[in-house]
Order: sequence, then structure tokens, then C-alpha cells
Amino acid sequence: MRGATPLMGRRGSYDDSALCCCEYINEDKERSHLLATLCNCEAIDEAFERLFTRQSIEKQNLARIMDTISDRLRIPWPGGAKKVPLDVAAALCCVSFTIFLGSFSWTLTIVNYSVILPSILLVTHHSIKRKVVDSSQIYKTDKSSPKKNPRSRFYFSWLVVSIMSLLFIYYTQVIAELKISSLENLVFLVLVCVSCTCMYLVRATTCAGFESRSKAGGEECEIFESGEWRICGRCQQQVPRQASHCHTCDTCYLLRDHHCVWLDTCISCVNDRWFVVGLTFGLMALCYGAQLSLTTVCHPQLLDVYFTTVLVPHTCMDAFMDSRYSLSTSAACYSIFLSVFVSVALLQQVVCVLWGVKLREFRYRHSKAMAGGWSFKQPFENCVHFWWRS
Repeated sequence: MRGATPLMGRRGSYDDSALCCCEYINEDKERSHLLATLCNCEAIDEAFERLFTRQSIEKQNLARIMDTISDRLRIPWPGGAKKVPLDVAAALCCVSFTIFLGSFSWTLTIVNYSVILPSILLVTHHSIKRKVVDSSQIYKTDKSSPKKNPRSRFYFSWLVVSIMSLLFIYYTQVIAELKISSLENLVFLVLVCVSCTCMYLVRATTCAGFESRSKAGGEECEIFESGEWRICGRCQQQVPRQASHCHTCDTCYLLRDHHCVWLDTCISCVNDRWFVVGLTFGLMALCYGAQLSLTTVCHPQLLDVYFTTVLVPHTCMDAFMDSRYSLSTSAACYSIFLSVFVSVALLQQVVCVLWGVKLREFRYRHSKAMAGGWSFKQPFENCVHFWWRS
């Protein structure tokens, strides 16, 4: 194969119109091919050479390796290969690996979803924070500069890939057993659609929740005299007194609750109700989907609960007898793992609504309302104010 050659246009810019689906312009501004992904990797060659000679690998060399992988991680696309972000690829590999690993035996499934997957998420979280801190000049040179929290698409990609993987396994493996009725499938589909719609609205409706007084034509002296508006010390913008600055979004939001890394957006007064509804229906969808999957691969049993009967898994000796049952069992356990995260998030929101505080205030105990007395009337008033506020 010939070496990489530059592809220049008429005005000196690189013309990608002549690229095939497997070609791209690399970081050196040269034409390259996907088949040459493993060729000419100087940073990787240097790293292996230092390993074989028992020398430590420098941080600069590791950064060059990550840059090379990020530039060459692409998929074929009309008009030129498209780059796949590292965080998106990591989320896809993480979900695929854990579901596949949990489809061998009950012992490996329990170890996978109780130890391996939480460890992967914890290590990835610390890696994201350390990468941003190490690469930011703010932490190295100017300690007086405002702190900015790391932001990554890994969490949101992990959530989207998890939902798509679980739905794919459900409709290709669980439904294929023909043990789920159309009504049960319809109920599950409604729960999933409502949850996904609410989460989409959380991201679509996120905004500051106010308009700057300077844009609205207000006088600057009136802003300071009234006391209802102030100048944010972080972004130096005119914001309402009840607005809070998000160090991840680098924006002020009115009545900000917290920054949700899994949705990569801030939860404030404009989308907090959609967030609670989405968590509620999402938890029901995860639990109901796990129940349908486990009762399909396991021998079910009718359980009397008050005035109704519930079908629950009883004996799961044949859960790993073939690949279809194994994937369904692993996906069901993965749903239970996700439901734990959703349950914790929903419980936090319910407690905050009952107390009448924001989650960031509840975490750091900065609210005066939490230090006050408790009455049975207060939670009811807080719930009414949360759901029916203007």
C-alpha cells in the first residue's frame, strides 16, 4: 500500500468530495485509509520499545497514543470515514462486554453486575476527572480561576447504548419465545416510550429559565436597587437572585437542582418535573422488563399479592442452557442493575420534593428549610408547589 498523500483543493483547503467511504483526512492533513489503521504508529512503537527495555512510559507518549487512537477510530461513511468519539466507543464496548460476560453462569453474572461493572464505571469516572484536570491549564497555572467540572459524553452514551441493547435483546431473544402476551408487551412498550419521551423533553427544554434584564431593556441601576437580580461571580452575567451557576455547563440556571451527568444536562425549574416522571416510568419499565424476561427463561410461579396475582420466576435451572436464554438472563440482570441507579435518583428527588429543597442543597446541607421543624402539612404543600407551580 502506498503512503498517505495530501489531497488539496483549488484554494489550498483539503477537498474531501473525492474520498471513498473508507478514506479520511488524518491529523497530519494527509489522505489515509481504514486498512492502514495499524500502520505507522510511532507512539505505540515507542511505548512497546520502552516496555521491552524496562523503561517507564512518559505521559506525553500516552497522550500521543490516545490522540492517534482518537484520530483512527472511524467507521465507513459515504464521502469519507466518520470519526467515532472515544467516549462513545468506550460506552459501546463497556455495555457489550458486560452483557456478554454475564451470559455464562449465575456465578459470573452476580460477580459481573456486583463487582466488575461498578468497578469499570468507577475507574472510568475517575479517569475522566483526572484527564480533564491534568489537561486543563486552569488547575496548573491560575489557581484563582473558577473551577470547571469535567464534561464527557460517556455517561449519556452509556445510557443510550444500554437502553438500545436491552430493547434489542428483548425483541430478538425474549419475544421470540412466544411466552409474552400482546397486552404485556403493549404495557412494557408504553412504559418505555413515556420514559424516553420524558428524558428527551428534559434535554430539549433545558434552558436558563430567564431573560437577561439588559436584553429586556431594563436599567442597570434598577437591577441592583431591587435586589432581585445580581451579577454572577463566575460568568459575570446579570442573573436573578435565585439563579445558580453550573460549573459543568458554565451557565446560570434559575432554581437549579443539579447537573445530571447521565443526561448531560442541568435539571432546573423548567425540566425537573419531566425528570421525575421520566425516572418513575423508567424504573417501572426496567423492573417490568426484567420480570418479563426472567419469567420467560425461568419456570414461573403465581404469587398472590393482595387482590391480584403476580407471575414471578421460581426455578431458573435452565437459564443458561442456550445462547438465547443466556442473553435474556444477562439482560434481565443488567436491567436490575440499572434499576438500582434509577431508584436512588428517584428517591433523592422524592425526598427533595418533600423537604422543598434542591438536590444540590440537600447534598451539601445548605438549606435552612432542612434545619427547621417538621410538620405533616409541609410535605403536602411542597408537593403541591412542585407539581402545580406556575
